[in-house]
Amino acid sequence: MSTTRTYRQTRRADATERTKATILAAAQAAFRADPAGDPSLEAVAERAGVSTRTVIRQFGSKDGLMQAAIEDGMATSATDRRVEAGDVAGAIRKLTAHYEADGDEVIRWLALADRLPHVRRITERGAAMHVEWVETAFAPDLDGLPRAARRARVGAIATALDVYTWHLLRRREGLGAEATRSAIRNLVDGARTAGQPAEAAAR
Repeated sequence: MSTTRTYRQTRRADATERTKATILAAAQAAFRADPAGDPSLEAVAERAGVSTRTVIRQFGSKDGLMQAAIEDGMATSATDRRVEAGDVAGAIRKLTAHYEADGDEVIRWLALADRLPHVRRITERGAAMHVEWVETAFAPDLDGLPRAARRARVGAIATALDVYTWHLLRRREGLGAEATRSAIRNLVDGARTAGQPAEAAAR
């Protein structure tokens, strides 16, 4: 294969990846902008500046596009929230920053999940990722616990850090961002002793 042909193929592959990235970003933006949470392929194509045929060629179908957009968004979210195990302050800071940026949107997704399968996939995967993140970020608090105690503690920490907890404090109670972060820290500190006998937790 000639160098020129290899170069052309590389350029085509790069262009294809750029097109895919543009379409994925457009799909995510269209999803956020659509009140029903179910944007059409035409709406995505228009945002991306490509034809509907190009969208279908790249992703096969609307379902394929939404699945790819979900996976791309989840990967970005996981990277943004990565912290060193045991860095409680850092974990809370990153998660509440994520909620400040996207928490209201996540609450909207949860409301749509019962009637839209692609949204339900987002929320189900998001819930699983949240628990996985807790197990990683709070690993020192979980080491050596019996299975039942570990499950109780993971559940308590995950609940303290759940988007609904943030939403109640931030939106219903009207706390500011810093006050919300502080309240969540207090909840997390209490949750980190969950699963211990009462006398041990009181020490």
